[in-house]
Amino acid sequence: MGHFEQCLSAKAPFLTQYCLASITANIPKPAASRDHLSLDFKPYDSIFQRLYKYNDVSQQSRNVIKMGWCVPASCSILDLEEYLNNYLNKTDNFIRHNNNVTYTAQFSSDLCQNAVEAQYFDNVDISFCFLAVLLIVLVIMATAYDYVKTGRELDEKPFKTHFPDPSYYMVSVAESLSSKLIMAFSARENFLDLTRADESNPSLSILYGVRTIAILAIIMDHRFGTFISSALLNFNYVELQYRSSIACLLFHGDLFVDTFFVLSGLLVVYSLLNQFDKRRMNPGFIILLRYIRLTPVYAFVVFYYATIFNHTGYGPLWKVVAGGDSKDCRKNWWTNLLYISNYVNADHMCMTHSWYLPCDFHYFIIAIGLCLLIKKEKKIGLGTLLVITLTSVIVPFALTILYQRPALLYFYPEFLTGPKVHTDFLLTYSKTHTRATPYCVGMFAGFLYYKLKGSDLHVCRTKSFGIIAASLCLMCVAVFSGKVFYDPYHDYNAIESASYAALHRFAWAVGSVGLLYVTSFGHASFMRKILSWRPWIPLSKLVYGAYLAHMQFQLRSAARFMNPRQITYFDVMALSLSDMVLSFLTALCLYLMIEAPFRRIFRVLLFPSRESPPKTVTENSTVAENMINNNNHPQQDSRL
Repeated sequence: MGHFEQCLSAKAPFLTQYCLASITANIPKPAASRDHLSLDFKPYDSIFQRLYKYNDVSQQSRNVIKMGWCVPASCSILDLEEYLNNYLNKTDNFIRHNNNVTYTAQFSSDLCQNAVEAQYFDNVDISFCFLAVLLIVLVIMATAYDYVKTGRELDEKPFKTHFPDPSYYMVSVAESLSSKLIMAFSARENFLDLTRADESNPSLSILYGVRTIAILAIIMDHRFGTFISSALLNFNYVELQYRSSIACLLFHGDLFVDTFFVLSGLLVVYSLLNQFDKRRMNPGFIILLRYIRLTPVYAFVVFYYATIFNHTGYGPLWKVVAGGDSKDCRKNWWTNLLYISNYVNADHMCMTHSWYLPCDFHYFIIAIGLCLLIKKEKKIGLGTLLVITLTSVIVPFALTILYQRPALLYFYPEFLTGPKVHTDFLLTYSKTHTRATPYCVGMFAGFLYYKLKGSDLHVCRTKSFGIIAASLCLMCVAVFSGKVFYDPYHDYNAIESASYAALHRFAWAVGSVGLLYVTSFGHASFMRKILSWRPWIPLSKLVYGAYLAHMQFQLRSAARFMNPRQITYFDVMALSLSDMVLSFLTALCLYLMIEAPFRRIFRVLLFPSRESPPKTVTENSTVAENMINNNNHPQQDSRL
């Protein structure tokens, strides 16, 4: 890679630029045959056995290298390609002369950078900075106002006790609208809400821990993927891991996203059925509340990706890894805010990991209709949900056979270096109609929790252990059977691949619900104590922000590689822990600046009759109020 920083800071009479040239050695097929799927090479075999590009997507190409060049910025891409190709074709060497090896050089504008373009801020970048500063100032001023107001009330309390005045009480109780809007940004009030838990249904308190543990696993999995997508020296080690049984936990970590789909379906159905017991609401209004709850902080993060994120670092791979995402956010931000990014311009999606949000939003809309049908005609509603569940299983089965696709999305280099344009990501991984199975299973679980609310059900010890064993078995089969398809010696069978594609997410979802059921109502006190641990409460309320923010740290790290590195599990784990800390700290800032304040503001505007947000979700509160208030309790919060 050379010395990137030295190149851009070189003192020369002309502007310099750094470019990474891709040089491909066009190697003839070796005469001696070998097992091209094997990772073992005999030390006395020809080097061309190792360098030849065999048809195995799990192996990194050894015939392509990238070489750092420091050249004048006035040199165009065509100039550089022409010069280097001429040099390679004219230079004679032993390998080229005796083995008929030729070389081809390619340059790309995304792999060329100069010092000037990295310093340029446009009006959009400045607009984001202005917005961020404005929000910070509002939080500081509102917090100061809150402390002054609280101190004044404490000072005036003795006076109110000895000299009661009806007009005084009327003024003090009836807060003005402006005061409420200012208090919405109070960091003190919003921070206190983080530690408040809902106790109306103790059986759902375990969801605090489930959500937090699931997001930690996703962050670790994404760190592993972004590390592999960068420049590595020991990619042979990664190739061995693709064939390892233990590594399936990392290469099949997408199942933890299915856990969130299960939780989302459970919570939405449970909340809506409770709401419809009190009174029916306009479905359009419920969808609006969902939108204004999710979107403010989401829009802010998208705005950040489209602007300042591109200025947070530099490196040889910056424009490809980080700059590409920023460019896509500038162009396609509107698809994210309309929750259609997994269908419209999906190959240039802003924030690749955000594909989850449109899926969840679409399922939420469907869940409203199903809950209304269940309340009106229970058997018809549950039957319709069953049909939708079966359809969600059949769809990936049919697509896999129709397009002859693999059983799962392989985390091979071709995907990790270009996930947005990968065929399987666009066809089955990120689409709403292919990922609905866990959400449907979660909706059945939500109906079950709704029916058991307030009951004294307690699953006996024998049944508890039986359900736990069966659930763990299903989940382990869903994860570790993926090794069969990662084995390059395993012959492709369309029916087999389609069956796994259709059923492994269903198995994971059913296993997850089984564990939740026993933990809530059975003999699983150890699991219940762990998942109901009080520190999970504030962390679980920051999960949404952590999910939105965590990839920026990982993409930045991958794009900042100045030289190839070696990968080890210890390094990945260490970096994952730092990602977790940084992600939750960022989520806390987003919560205090945007998420909690805007929910308070919308609550004041939409529900003016409530003088102040309730400290806990009560049975008398409507789902609409719970969806928009500050508490973010698991019973009504089905987001990540």
